[in-house]
Amino acid sequence: MKVPGIKSISSAASLPQKLLLYSSAISLLAGAFFYFGGLNLMQWIEDRVNEQELATSAPFAIKAFRQGAPEPLKIGLHVTAYHSAELLPPEYNKALNYPKEFLGEVFINDDHPFLHELFNAFDSEDQSDQEYFLYRSQFDLFGHQKDLFLVMPTDNIELAKSEWLMINAGLFAVILTLFGLLSYAIHKVSQRLVEPVNQLSQQLSSPQFKEFSVPQESATEFNFLAKSLNHYKQQNELMIKQEQAFARYASHELRTPLTVILGAAKLQETTDKPEFQLKQRQRINRAAQDMQHTIDALLSLVKQEKSSYKSEFRQLEQAEVEAIIEPLKAEAHQKSLAIELSFQQAPLIEPSPAVLRMLLTNLITNAIHASDSDTIYVNIQSQAIRVIDKGQGLAPEGTQSQEGHGLGLMIVDNLCQRYGWQFDLVQGEDKGCIATLCLPKANWR
Repeated sequence: MKVPGIKSISSAASLPQKLLLYSSAISLLAGAFFYFGGLNLMQWIEDRVNEQELATSAPFAIKAFRQGAPEPLKIGLHVTAYHSAELLPPEYNKALNYPKEFLGEVFINDDHPFLHELFNAFDSEDQSDQEYFLYRSQFDLFGHQKDLFLVMPTDNIELAKSEWLMINAGLFAVILTLFGLLSYAIHKVSQRLVEPVNQLSQQLSSPQFKEFSVPQESATEFNFLAKSLNHYKQQNELMIKQEQAFARYASHELRTPLTVILGAAKLQETTDKPEFQLKQRQRINRAAQDMQHTIDALLSLVKQEKSSYKSEFRQLEQAEVEAIIEPLKAEAHQKSLAIELSFQQAPLIEPSPAVLRMLLTNLITNAIHASDSDTIYVNIQSQAIRVIDKGQGLAPEGTQSQEGHGLGLMIVDNLCQRYGWQFDLVQGEDKGCIATLCLPKANWR
């Protein structure tokens, strides 16, 4: 979707092609620069060597002429010396147009020496007979000033056209090879840089992906990014699950006391007897206290999820357990059940009193719902907390309801996971069930 007023930005998938295009253009310009620069450098070196040979031949020519040597005077294999302008061959007549102390290359049929040198390597015809090197000076010969002309044809001293063609082909091959290697390297590097981003983008847009991943050869930073995204995804999913669990807890835990309060309020309208009214008020007060405990437990769980909150370990007291059991005795008495507490050794626990009340209340309530008579045992040790009933035992898998071994025990299991406890519910030896809260070994005493 294109947002009005915002310039359209290309996708990451198109960046390798653009980068390859830009790098190719720059490589071509650089290749052309080095190609022509290399050719000119070779020609410049070649010319300087020849000019140096002419300059070093001048003293020898002057000495020979003073000793009476005839002209033209051959010096070595390539240099010819003259001191009379009328004896210059016609092809060297252009030497008269150059000033004294001139040293350089003369082009017989070209008035633009720079352009001639630049394109000379591309000329298919051999024009070495139209070029020569000239050194013009003056010297004293028997009391008269004479011009000195040193000429050196280029046909035997410069590279032939076939040799220049080989050099051109070699330079082209090297430049094209480097261009190909550079383009391949840039393409591979850009692919390695862009492919992880493109893959992560596709995974973000796909509702079916399970976790973020990048190719194995990706840079370390991309692997770290994928791990971080997976961590944030897990945190987000955990937060959603916690919010859903919070809603389930609130619905499950608050439904019973609310039902009691509403029922007791309606019963109060049926009669004005003081004893009956007192009994209903006591039921309302107990239900309100249960709701307060539940709300405190839920708020404690919310605080525990915050990074700034750190719960501390505390020693469980027998009086706290007795206070949790006491309100449940009335419900147990209605089913001819007794609740017996065996407080053997006080454990170190992390959950707040409100959370512990929710844990034990759910365990004991489920035991009451699953039993018809006999005794429910609550056993407290330093390593574990157990609730043992002699009821119906575990129901077949998949048949549990929200009563008995149902949502209440799911809440217990979820709360245990928050604090690193282990919750086990197993069949008793004779009948009934044993619910065990195993504390972490670090808390054992």
